[in-house]
Amino acid sequence: GVALDESQLETLTRFRNWLLDEAIPGGGVGPNEAKRLWSRHIADALLFGLVFKENTQDCIDLGSGAGLPGIPLAILRRDISFALVDKSARRCEMLNRITAVLRLDNCTVINSDISAVDREWECVVSRAAMPLENLMFHVKRLLGDGGEAVVGLTRSSEPDLPAVPSVPGLDATLVEIPTNILDSPAILLRIIAN
Repeated sequence: GVALDESQLETLTRFRNWLLDEAIPGGGVGPNEAKRLWSRHIADALLFGLVFKENTQDCIDLGSGAGLPGIPLAILRRDISFALVDKSARRCEMLNRITAVLRLDNCTVINSDISAVDREWECVVSRAAMPLENLMFHVKRLLGDGGEAVVGLTRSSEPDLPAVPSVPGLDATLVEIPTNILDSPAILLRIIAN
């Protein structure tokens, strides 16, 4: 349900080519993922945009790795400032390079442990950067009032879902993505700070 213009498609294609040429050899994406970059990684990343309200101004991608989901989201929404956080200096060098090549001036790369990030955000996204219980703690800490988060839980056809911890001040809902949308079923966790 995401409409992309020609410029966005071209930029996503350049990002996909970078994933293939640099991120896979550099260890940012698994070596067996080359054939699934569109269907598994880029399309999946765009689903995280379901949290964006029309007036969203900033978003943080926790454990960004090779820029997933942050870079596709930054391409989709140039009006939102994205912080791509990763504790690996090597991955952050790769992220700085690709955001410069793609001219994503709405992205800032932060080389830091997630626990050192200390401001509030309107939106938090993460593709399984850490165990869910730990991640929920950081989501609670980083989301401003009324903020929303999306966390990737599984892409398995027979998911063994972790128990979603009950955290005061957060409402969490499972979002099941039908199999006809991506190359396999996906389950996301949508979180609203209240």
